[in-house]
Formats: sequence, C-alpha cells, structure tokens
Amino acid sequence: MLNRRTCLGALSAAMAFAGVATDARAQTNPRAMIRLLKPGQPPKPCQLSDLQWLEGDWVGQMPFGPVEHVKLPIAFGHMPGFVRAMNPDGVVFYEIVVFAQIGATIAQQVKHFTSSLVGWEPKDTHLERFLVERDGDTYFFDGFTLSRTGPDSYTVFFLNRDGDKELDTLIVPFKRKT
Repeated sequence: MLNRRTCLGALSAAMAFAGVATDARAQTNPRAMIRLLKPGQPPKPCQLSDLQWLEGDWVGQMPFGPVEHVKLPIAFGHMPGFVRAMNPDGVVFYEIVVFAQIGATIAQQVKHFTSSLVGWEPKDTHLERFLVERDGDTYFFDGFTLSRTGPDSYTVFFLNRDGDKELDTLIVPFKRKT
C-alpha cells in the first residue's frame, strides 16, 4: 500500500528516463548510486545551466504506475517543473519541483501534494537537496541521483527513508515525450 512516506521517497526525485543507467553499480546495487551530504560538508559547485537538457516533457515508470514530468526553461536562477504520479486507480500525488541556483551550487526544491491538493510538507516548508557530487552527466544530490543516460533519457535513483532509517533505493527511468 502506498502511503505518504513511500510516495515521498518514490518521486521527490522523480523525473526519470527510460533505460536504467548503464553503470554496473546501478544494476547490481542501486544504493551505490546515492550520496548523502554530511553535516558541515559544503555542496559541490555547479551551474544551473548544466541541467538545461532537462527542459521539456518527460514520462517515466514508477513501481506503481506512470509518472509525468514537465520542466520549464531556466529563468532568474530557477528551473521549475511539475510532476504527476499515477496508478491504475488515478493520481497518487503531485509535486512542484524547482532546481535553483543557490550561490555557486544547485539544489532541488520540492513540495508534494495529494490528488486533492493537500500538502504533505508543512505549509511554509519544502524539501531541499543540495548537489553532493557530479560525475559527467550524473548529478548526485543529497539522497537522490539524476543520471542522463542518453540525449532523450535519464534515470533517477531515490533513497527511500523513514527518518534516518534507509528502506530501499527506487529506480525511475524517464524518456522524453515525443
């Protein structure tokens, strides 16, 4: 049964591509694709323009059904997007997702909503994940990884947690809608 915790884990990163990453680590141990920002560790420098390839419409596959992600062009240091995750019974949740330039680094900012538009996070808060590491077209944010697997595909790896307890690593492949 999907619940707030499972869904939160499932899509906070969710904006993925078709074709699971070719990295052997990802196929044998998806957790190896996750990095966590340690207390006091500064985020890695990166420019938001490096994620410009994300602009557009994407469709992915979560364990419970399809997920759609629309990413708008970068403006004023922000790249906003919208996510709709579904299962055979209807909409599971929505997300407003923003990649933001914060000083010399980038962060993913997320706010989740039920299908009735009830917020998961408290009213004046959102989740924020800073860039921990970058390896070419693979961006390791705190608890999730975005890995470009081709010109029209990417995969998201998301560490599903309950507090400090790690539950599993979700893999969400995405491809560009045509």
